[in-house]
Amino acid sequence: MMKRLCTTPTCTSEAVVTLTYDYDGQVAAIGPLAPPSAQAGYDLCERHASRFTVPAGWTLLRHVESSGDS
Repeated sequence: MMKRLCTTPTCTSEAVVTLTYDYDGQVAAIGPLAPPSAQAGYDLCERHASRFTVPAGWTLLRHVESSGDS
């Protein structure tokens, strides 16, 4: 399987999440890496995902993986 790279210009790090937008709802979501066939969204590395911010008035949703431990 080919390694997917972060879509941030000049970044050569491996992508770990996918960023998607709902422009009408003013929401951005960062979640698990989407399947390669899904063409909507932007793949981001850990560094760029952790630094990502949204414009004023927008909501940012971050999917948090559960470790399964209770």
